[in-house]
Amino acid sequence: MENRGVYRVRHPSELSLLISLSLVMGINMYTIIGNKLTSESPILVLLRYGLIIFWLIILGNLIYRLFTFRRVIEIQIRPENIIMNNKIIDAKTIKTIFIKGYFRPVIGIRPKGNIMVPYKLCFRFLEKEDQGIKDLTIWAEQNQIKVANKRFQRWI
Repeated sequence: MENRGVYRVRHPSELSLLISLSLVMGINMYTIIGNKLTSESPILVLLRYGLIIFWLIILGNLIYRLFTFRRVIEIQIRPENIIMNNKIIDAKTIKTIFIKGYFRPVIGIRPKGNIMVPYKLCFRFLEKEDQGIKDLTIWAEQNQIKVANKRFQRWI
């Protein structure tokens, strides 16, 4: 059997997550810094600033992804595996393929042993999306992989 096809894909946008986390982080930082107690213990001060550093790391990660993961990559559906960004994903290692949304759906491939879908295995078809989803669904059925049309969680 020949390759089903080569499709151009892109990782989904993180802009809405970036905006919502920035808002939550701003509110959290305002309450942490603005809440001055008369007798602060050193542990409480350490926890406050540790939480701020944690939020800044997450925010930095999202900004990094926003600018670096937006490039177009190719996914190639083959009979025994999927090649995505020069990485071979064998059918035996995939537990579930998720399809989230109807308009411009996001596809997530969850490997066996993972609770969430890794960000690098999430993508959106740029062109021929109906044909791409159809080929991916047929490929999954042939390899006894569950295809779920529902929301899924991604690992940050």
